[in-house]
Amino acid sequence: MNFSKISRRDFHTLFGTAMGTAVLGGIPVIAQAAGTTNSPSAMVPKKGGRVRLALAQQSTNDTFDSARFTNANDYIRGSAVFNTLTRVDGSGQAQPELALSWEANPSATEWRFKIRKGVEFSDGQPLSLQDIAFSIMRHKNEGKASSAKPLVANIAAVTTEGDDTILVRLAEADVELPVLLGLLQFCVVKDGTEDFSKPIGTGPFVMAEFQPGIRTVLTRNTNFWKDGQPYLDEIEMISITDANARVSALLSGDIDMAADLKGAGIDQVAANPSTKIFETPSTRYAGYQFDAATNFDPNLGLAIANMFDRPKIVETVLKGHGSVANDHPVGKMSPYYNANLPQRELDLDKAKHYLKKSGIGRTPLELSVSDGVVYSVEIAQLLQRSAAQAGLNLTLRREPSESYWTAVAGKRRFFATNFFPRPTPHLLLNVTWKSGSQWNFSHYGNPRLDSLIDGVRATLDVDKRIAMYHEIQEILHNCGAVTMPVFLSYLDGVSSRIQGLTPNQIGNFSGFRFSDQVWLS
Repeated sequence: MNFSKISRRDFHTLFGTAMGTAVLGGIPVIAQAAGTTNSPSAMVPKKGGRVRLALAQQSTNDTFDSARFTNANDYIRGSAVFNTLTRVDGSGQAQPELALSWEANPSATEWRFKIRKGVEFSDGQPLSLQDIAFSIMRHKNEGKASSAKPLVANIAAVTTEGDDTILVRLAEADVELPVLLGLLQFCVVKDGTEDFSKPIGTGPFVMAEFQPGIRTVLTRNTNFWKDGQPYLDEIEMISITDANARVSALLSGDIDMAADLKGAGIDQVAANPSTKIFETPSTRYAGYQFDAATNFDPNLGLAIANMFDRPKIVETVLKGHGSVANDHPVGKMSPYYNANLPQRELDLDKAKHYLKKSGIGRTPLELSVSDGVVYSVEIAQLLQRSAAQAGLNLTLRREPSESYWTAVAGKRRFFATNFFPRPTPHLLLNVTWKSGSQWNFSHYGNPRLDSLIDGVRATLDVDKRIAMYHEIQEILHNCGAVTMPVFLSYLDGVSSRIQGLTPNQIGNFSGFRFSDQVWLS
């Protein structure tokens, strides 16, 4: 359907805005998650208990400030203490959270959100409309270092209407705004909040203890607005960067949840009667990026792209828990996937061709990898073998996990990355590949790509939007600044007592938002 010609009624029907739930007609629907560990709807939640969770990443930059969220630790911690206006479900659709309903004008340049009444912060203060307006607009502050800054560039103003409505005015149309405001960068905080050392939110838990990079303890918010929730009394988060150590801790009962299982640990968790696997297929990608701003030769990147035996990586490294990718972040399940783009395969003759054009010869090329970048080491070891066959002297530099995302990614010439998927490809592209974005670690600048990324957000005509997404994939596929050989499933291990998890491809453990829905049997 041509969205440029739809009526207001059609618009509301297609986008579900009149019903309070954004049914995103024409908007990419994210992965079909599978592998639930139980059927939550068939079980009665129990209250009480304490859960101990071990995560794979470790950073002294851990924070409660959602403007600085960068890893799973931050997202899980933030979703436990704060709420967002909407909540993106496992199908990529925005569902009510602090906002009860929303609707847009026919051009999708103005969105009105009706806000839930009676919500209080954990200190007993009532949630106000001004709190919400501040929580969105603070990311536009010139003095604020926010990873959401490119996401709010299109937001012109947020104002209040009456006692229960906020109006978001946009510079250009955005058909995805309700989904955007469900991202955890948009956690709602009190008006004027700048100090996050003692965070106060409307979420299911409150902070009891916080040692960045070491330990976080969260206790149940007795003032939480969801009746009867959360079910747990306490959550403790720790980091165990070694995958084998995480599995050992889970099998011994020292922890109840372990993120990102790998290798033999997958079979060990599956075989143990006291533990189980929680798998969520996703388009989280394993990437290898060049810094395009310094001594960058696309030929070298294209040579690397032809050195991956992608099916073998899925089979041997991921143990089947992933899928082949084609050097761009759009998965085959997306309606925007460009099936006309040839699937890149292991081709050492092409690799040699591009190596010769690059003129690198036997000059060593160093690739930075880390246990903090899931599977980056194992995949790079396979790449190193192919590189040797093609005549490239590739060396691996194993970097420390705790400082990888601040001292290595975007700082070295050639480095590994992981990126969590977003509910729509645009939301990911905007923060990772648009010129000047904080997470454009390759410092890649392409005016045509920037124009397309902005264009897919504002284009209501589905056919035109699909064509633009296809061109985006073609640009990234051929740019040489990045290779994305495979997509990674989220593969977490949990105690058999853990109930209530539902797959959501945005992240580990129900898209990082498990804290108000999990209970112990």
